[in-house]
Amino acid sequence: MKLLIFALLVAVCLGRSYPLYKQCDSRWGNEHLGTSSNTICKAGCLMSSAAMALSGTGHNYNPATLNTWLKANGGYASGDLFVWTAIGKLGLTYKGKISNSEIKHHLDSGYVVILNVHNGGHWVLAHGYSGDNILVNDPGFSTTEYSLSQIVNGNTGVYSVSKLPGVLNELLVNVKESVN
Repeated sequence: MKLLIFALLVAVCLGRSYPLYKQCDSRWGNEHLGTSSNTICKAGCLMSSAAMALSGTGHNYNPATLNTWLKANGGYASGDLFVWTAIGKLGLTYKGKISNSEIKHHLDSGYVVILNVHNGGHWVLAHGYSGDNILVNDPGFSTTEYSLSQIVNGNTGVYSVSKLPGVLNELLVNVKESVN
């Protein structure tokens, strides 16, 4: 019974489905990113990727709601520079940057992986791979995959899921009570 419960929890955590949020969506594209004059449409690719990551791990955020939360909780430096560690309070713990040779392993291990592409000028959320192509949700372009050679080596950000959404926490508590 314990093994079945463990297997179900692993499947729920690793079998993620991420929404595709476009940074220029009319619902939030014209909002100011942080306290700068830049808009989410112009410079919000990293924050939009983080919003997709949060939503895919069961936390109810989109670029507008995450931008608002980040402004109120120290999530930006120098106006609109994303503070990677800020969303730890929301359930994603920043683990650091990794090399391109580590991307597939981290995806297989259930980490949230945010890639830096376009020679350092753009960020996307990775969700899988096919050979040496990393499958992505790209908030600014219609691109669905990038080859490892198109990703800035050593500048991929990785998060672990540190806080399960309320529903999964309740399930875990109920399972522990029934096992004991």
